[in-house]
This record gives sequence, C-alpha cells and structure tokens, in this order.
Amino acid sequence: MRIRLGLRSRILALTMPVVLLVSAALAGIVYLALGQVLEASARDVAEAEAIELRADLGVHGVGDLIATHAVIDGNRIVQVVDPRTGDVVAATGGAPESPLARPSLEGGEVRLGEVDDVAGQPEGKWIVAATDGVTPEGDHYTVLVGVPTRVETTALGQSTEFAFIGAVGLIALLGSVTTFAVGQALRPVERMRDQVEAIAAAGPARGAAPALEIPAGRDELTRLAETMNHLLHRMERADASRRAFVADAGHELRSPLATIRVLLDRLAEERPAAERATVSARASAEVDRLAVLVEDLLTLASADEHAMVLHRTEVDLDDVVLGETGALRARGMPVSVAVEPVRLDGDQARLGRVVRNLLENAERHMHATVRVRLAHDGEEAVLTVDNDGPPIDPEDRERVFGRFVRLDDSRTRGTGGTGLGLAIVAEVVAAHDGSVEATESPEGWCRFAVRLPAGPPAG
Repeated sequence: MRIRLGLRSRILALTMPVVLLVSAALAGIVYLALGQVLEASARDVAEAEAIELRADLGVHGVGDLIATHAVIDGNRIVQVVDPRTGDVVAATGGAPESPLARPSLEGGEVRLGEVDDVAGQPEGKWIVAATDGVTPEGDHYTVLVGVPTRVETTALGQSTEFAFIGAVGLIALLGSVTTFAVGQALRPVERMRDQVEAIAAAGPARGAAPALEIPAGRDELTRLAETMNHLLHRMERADASRRAFVADAGHELRSPLATIRVLLDRLAEERPAAERATVSARASAEVDRLAVLVEDLLTLASADEHAMVLHRTEVDLDDVVLGETGALRARGMPVSVAVEPVRLDGDQARLGRVVRNLLENAERHMHATVRVRLAHDGEEAVLTVDNDGPPIDPEDRERVFGRFVRLDDSRTRGTGGTGLGLAIVAEVVAAHDGSVEATESPEGWCRFAVRLPAGPPAG
C-alpha cells in the first residue's frame, strides 16, 4: 500500500535534502579554507622562528642559543647544523640526531619545506624552515625549525566537529522553523476546510449562499477562498434552480395526470358512446401533452449534463423553415415567410424543434399574423420570428428563456404551453454555438431573433 505524506511532511522531505547538501557543501568549503589557513599559519610560525633564531645565533653563539631561546618541547624542533660536516651541533629536546633537512642556502634567505615524518616524533607532516646563521666568531651554521602540523590538524578536527554540530543544530532549527511556518501558512486552509465541512454538515441553505472567510492579503489562499466562494454561490444558485425546476415539473406533471385520472374514471362509468368518445379524445390529448412535457424535460436534463447529442449533418435551414411554416399554414394560421438559401452544419431535427417552438410561441401570442424571415448576415444565419402581439418588456427579455417561465400564465396554460419551449430553444441554439434574443421589430411587434454560424452565401 502506498503511503501518501501530508503537505507539511512533503515540504520537509523536499527541504531537508537541500539543506543537507548545502550544509555539506559549506562544511567542505570551511574545512578546506580552514586547513589552508592553518597550514599557512604553521609556515609563518616556522619562518618567524627561524629568523629569530638566526638573530640570536649572531649574539649568543651556538653554545647559548638553545638555552637563551625559549622553545616548548613538542611544539617546535630546533636544530643547529654544521653545513661543512652535516652534524647537529645543538638541538632542542626530542630532536632527532640527523638533520631535518639539508637545504642549500644563500645569504640570509629562509627556505620552507615539508617532511612527512620525524624520527622519535608522532607521525604527521612537519613544516621545516631553514636559514643560514653566523656566530659572533664568524662561523656559518644552518638553523632548522620544524613545526608539526598535527596541532593544526587537531584544531581543524575540532573546528570540523563544531561545524558538524552547528550544521545539525541548524538543520534542526530550520526543520522546526519550516514546520512552524508551514503550519502558519496552512492555518487558513484548515480554517476553510472546517468551514466547508460545517457547510456540508448543515446541508443546503435557503436564502443567501454560505461564504468562506477571506484571508487577509492578496496571495494564493485569498484567491482560493474567493474562488471557493464563487463556486459556493454558483452551487447555491444551481440548487435553487434545481429545486424550482423540480417543483415546477412536479406541478406540471400533476395537472395532466390528475386530468387523465378523472377522465379514466368517467370512461369506467356507463355513458353514451358519443360522450365516451369525447372523454377518450380529451384523455388522448392530455397524454400527448404529458408526452411533450416529458420529452422537453429530458431534453433540458441532457443539456444540463452537457450531454445534448447533436447529429450534425449539412442542413438546408431554409428547407427546415419552409417545412415548419407549411405545417402551420395547413392548420390555417396566417404566416408570412421570406427565406434565403442557407446551409450550415447542425442537427436538423433539433433545429426543426427550434423553429417549431418559436412558431408555436408566436401563434399563442399573435393578434392576426406571424412573420418569418431567414437571411445571411456575413457568416451568420439570422432567423427572425415576429408576431403582431405586444413585444416582451425589456426587463423580461432574458427571463423569458428560463424554464417554466410564463409571462402570461393564464393564457399560456389555456393554450397548452409547458413553459419549456423557449428554454429548449436557448439550449439547442447554444449547443450550435449560436445565440437567441427576445427583441422588438421596427413596427413594434414581438420578435425572437436566432443567430447561427454559417458559411457565406453561395455565389
């Protein structure tokens, strides 16, 4: 099973290796720099000691040189060598019997070198400084000063140990600071999570949508809270719309079902054949109305789920308009039609539903006539359906495309409308990347205008 660490642990897991690498690199740099500094210090000490002994040799001679020059045994080795014979004529305690080095010297120069081991001394590298000294009698001797580097190595080791302890302490401190800082940074997230859980536990609220507390500042957490508030408001609006939709749908379904039940009860009674035929016709009409309502509800439900399936083909929209208007003319409705040839990519059945719904809406609200126009406007097809009834008030021109919206409730119910026709028009047109609006014709008639993407007119 894969274990997924929390955000705080993941930040620490990503931060600590970087800190360790940086600490190791800094420790290495300090180690090398300190080693070079300590070795340079040993060279300086050996050189200064050799120069001082050379001066003392010119004053005290070989016999009194070691006695008059204070040298701590173990920290220095001093040898006075006769360059002619190579013998050590004077030395500090612990110095080997053989010379530390046999340099060739000229004048008062001081030469520095290194030896790996000195007989009788602990293992380790030594820095050796050599210079030529002259006694009061005028005799020349080679003065050798050896400084062990093991002292510097010990100091370097201690410094490295202290640096390691400091690095461990720094890592611990950084880990604590990071943990605290991440905790502080995530505190608004935890607060938002608690608020969301409280909202979820309280269930859907009526009225104002619940809101999360907005953290101070303008950082990512502030934008997250604002986005979540926006989402909560949208969910609240969607929930309110869903509740209204369910309530309206239930009401609309209840009416034809109740009518059908009454008509079936009447059919079960002994009645004359003519009356039974009338009751049966009314029941069939109510069943047809119920079927249309259910079909409309299913169409809108598929649109809500972004699952409206369009069977796209090359559609001659002018033929669709002529077919739908011809059906209304056959019922005796006066319709004025003027179309241009328009071809577009779309679902012919759903586009026919758009035209049919607009015509049925115009038929319910006209006084005497309906006018239909189809034409090109650039690379768009524009379909206008006018009726000589009063135009829709400007404040209702967007609301009219809502579901179960009836601006004239009594008249629409009386003529059999479900209040879903224009909502279906809006959804189908949107699925075709078009737009629909309620507006007013130049004569002051009620107009619905649909715009759909189409190619330029032929020719």
